[in-house]
Amino acid sequence: MKNVSFFIIALFTFFSSVFSQEDSKEKWFIRIGAHDINYYPITSPFKGFFLKKNNSFIPIISSLELGHNIKKHIGLYLDASLGMVDNPRWKIENNFFMKLNPGVNLYILPHNKFDPYLRLGLGYHKFNNYLNRELRISETKYFKTNKKNFFLLDSGLGLNLWLVSNFGFNIHSTYNQVFAKQSEDYLNFWKHDVGLIFRFGTLPTHHDHKHDNKTVGETDQDNFSSVVPVKEKEEEKEKKICCNNQEDSDNDGVLDQEDFCPNQFGLKKFQGCPDTDLDNIPDHEDKCPNKFGRKENQGCPNIVFSPILFSSGKFLLSPHSLAMINEIAEIMINTLPNSKFYINGYTDSNGKSYSNKILSVKRAYSVFEALISKGIDASRIEVRGLGIEKKKGRRVEIIIRKS
Repeated sequence: MKNVSFFIIALFTFFSSVFSQEDSKEKWFIRIGAHDINYYPITSPFKGFFLKKNNSFIPIISSLELGHNIKKHIGLYLDASLGMVDNPRWKIENNFFMKLNPGVNLYILPHNKFDPYLRLGLGYHKFNNYLNRELRISETKYFKTNKKNFFLLDSGLGLNLWLVSNFGFNIHSTYNQVFAKQSEDYLNFWKHDVGLIFRFGTLPTHHDHKHDNKTVGETDQDNFSSVVPVKEKEEEKEKKICCNNQEDSDNDGVLDQEDFCPNQFGLKKFQGCPDTDLDNIPDHEDKCPNKFGRKENQGCPNIVFSPILFSSGKFLLSPHSLAMINEIAEIMINTLPNSKFYINGYTDSNGKSYSNKILSVKRAYSVFEALISKGIDASRIEVRGLGIEKKKGRRVEIIIRKS
C-alpha cells in the first residue's frame, strides 16, 4: 500500500501545479484523505451502521478527488479510492478494493465557512474475491457471482469546513448501489471519507447587475444593457465596485472599505486578513505564516540553534562551525530581525578554573566576531563566558533573549 499512497500523492502534486496556473483556478479543488468501507448487514443499510466490525478504515492516503465548480451551486468531481479492505458480510479479509467515479456536487451554502453539499455519481467498482464464494442469505438460500468488476450508482452527503479561504477539512458519506444480476443489495456498501481539501485561487466575487428596482413609469425598453459596448459596461462595473460602500469582495463579513486584505478571506479581529497557521498573528505580520509560532518570534516557532563545538583548549572556529554561523546569521537577519541573543561560552573540566573562564570568553567572542562580520548588529548580542560546565563541555550556545 506504500506504492498506492505514493501514487495518490504524486497525482495530488501534479494537479496542484497544473491548476494553480489556470485563469479559472478559483473553480478547482483537490481533496485528499482516507476512506472507510462499511459492508452493513443485508437486512437494512442502517442496521449495525456504527459497529466496528462492519467498518474497514484505512488510516493512510486512500482517497483522492479532483473537482471543478461550474456554477455557484453546482460542481463536478472525479473520485478515486483504492486499498485493502475487509468485507465481513462475505467473510473476506484484506482484499483489494477499487472505486472510480465521476459525479455532481450540489452546494447548499456555497462560499461559506460551513459548506454542506449533496452528491450523486455513477462509476466503476472492483472487488477481487467474490469469485468461488457464496453468500448465505438464509438456511436454504445462497447468492453467488462470477464477476469482480461492476458499475455502481452512489449518492450521499458531504461537508467542507473551511479553516481559511483555500484550505479546510472535508467529510462525506455515500451509499453505493452495485449493479449485478440478481444481486439485490448483497454487494452494496457505504463509503465514508475524511481528509483535507485545497481550493486554488481566491473566491469569485459576485455582483448583481440586474435592475430589479424600477421606478413608476419605467419599461423594459429602458434597459439597453444588452447593446451597451463592453468597455462602457466594464467602466460601470468598476464604478460600482469603487463607490459601493457595502462591497465585500472576499465574502468574509468585513466590508472592503474596512478590510486590510479585501481579496483574501480573513477574520474580523484582523480587519479581514487571514491567519493561515492559526497562531493568532495575521499572515501579513507573520514571518512564518504557514507555521504555528509565537509573537516574540514574529510568528515563527521557537528556534533552537545547534551548539558550536571546539577542540580541547582551542577557541578558533572550524570550517564546519563557520558554515553553521552563516546559517545562524541568515536566520537572525531574515527570521528574527527584532530579537536579541546571548552567546554563552563553556569549557570542560580539564585545566584550572581561571584558565577555563578565560577560554570560555574567547570561544564566545570568536562566535560573536563571526556573526558581526555577517552583518548582525552588535547591540543585539550579549557575550558571556560561563567557564566550566560538565553537561555542556567544549561549546558555544546561542540563545534567544526573552524580552
